[in-house]
Amino acid sequence: MTGKDLFFPRQTNTAFYIQLHEAGHALDDILRVQNAYRMACAMFNGRYRKSGRPFICHAVGAASSVAHFERDLDFVIAAMFHAAYDSGQYPDGRSSRRSEAHRKWLEARIGPRAEGLVARVGAMKFDTGDPERLLQEGVLAGDEDILFLQLAHEVDDLADGGLAFAPKYGRSIETRVAACAILARQLGREDLAAAIETYGGRYDALGWASALQDVRLEGFRIAPNMRTYLKLRRENLRGGSVEVI
Repeated sequence: MTGKDLFFPRQTNTAFYIQLHEAGHALDDILRVQNAYRMACAMFNGRYRKSGRPFICHAVGAASSVAHFERDLDFVIAAMFHAAYDSGQYPDGRSSRRSEAHRKWLEARIGPRAEGLVARVGAMKFDTGDPERLLQEGVLAGDEDILFLQLAHEVDDLADGGLAFAPKYGRSIETRVAACAILARQLGREDLAAAIETYGGRYDALGWASALQDVRLEGFRIAPNMRTYLKLRRENLRGGSVEVI
């Protein structure tokens, strides 16, 4: 795949709307995505990834990646909220886990099908070594749609070189990329496999980025108010590694 042909996930809401329009989505679809984006801004307010990248950019990037490979809007919105039950902020101020109250709140805003996809994405382990494991053990029947969401998410993780500045998977990135590409081909998504391989292949030239890595942190938050600040500080005292600003 050449650089000219390679898809790059959009990182801003407006660029994403243009992508959707150029792909032929109806205006009502784009308005639905706009409403979802505004809610995502509140849900992930003040959150940054370990690389320093605003989390909302990643949420948009994951949704953009899914939209490039799949037209189903519930999949696109589920990708935007893939971390809702891991890193999201809810009006009750409690942990982001999928409580019944949180499920109902999110379902009312993005729809039951999209919420169900978000919950299932969170339930599928896809951390260090998991793509390799899934390749050996196989994916549970009926989870192919969730595997696709995980693999499309991987494109956004790889595309901007972020895993060189803040490696989540240690030295396993080569085997991870290879496994993800094979899994994508097993789903019949050659274009997705090619994107994963092309972006993964660029990491050999990014060794210099190790000098910019901060091994102390998992990420950091700019607390929107004193209540949130105190809550996050308490979590840090219990061993958390997210810097609070």
